[in-house]
Amino acid sequence: MVKERKIPMDRLLRADEVVLQVLEVTKDWARVRLWPKVDAVRSILEEDDAAAGAAPYSVRHYSCGRSLFCSVGLDCAADNERVYRDACAISYYHVTGDPAQDECDSSFLAAASLWGAALPVLRMPAMRFSAEKVQINPVATPDGQRIKGYVLADTLTCTELGYEDGKISLVQFTKRNGDKLLWPKA
Repeated sequence: MVKERKIPMDRLLRADEVVLQVLEVTKDWARVRLWPKVDAVRSILEEDDAAAGAAPYSVRHYSCGRSLFCSVGLDCAADNERVYRDACAISYYHVTGDPAQDECDSSFLAAASLWGAALPVLRMPAMRFSAEKVQINPVATPDGQRIKGYVLADTLTCTELGYEDGKISLVQFTKRNGDKLLWPKA
């Protein structure tokens, strides 16, 4: 018999279980966002299945119109049957460099979050860092005459996540040179 599942799942992500996406860079600031790593969310679901004494979770993808959806199914004690929660792909999720994989991964993350898996990270807003805090480099046009955009030159690695009341209250990044960067500002 399946034990009652704790929803939302209370296993919080560690800093090594998130990935950084650069959303936008101007000459004055860079806007970034954290996403849960897909493998970390799969681990959370597997741990929850084991704790509940349930069959392994199930995943199915389908399309509706031009959108890809994912359905994550778990066994529930209350109904004694498999219950599915569905979500569509997140349009601004660009992590792997492969649009089809990003669509598949983001729909899985969104559907798993409906069960509570990695929800604090998905609910977290984008973070904005000024050019005084991170290195921003201009990108020239092919002829070298104009600037066509800007890139974040710093490599940021998430090294700490702090939680308060189930929400992320602190993120620490470490730059390549070892300097620390905190969000929100202390």
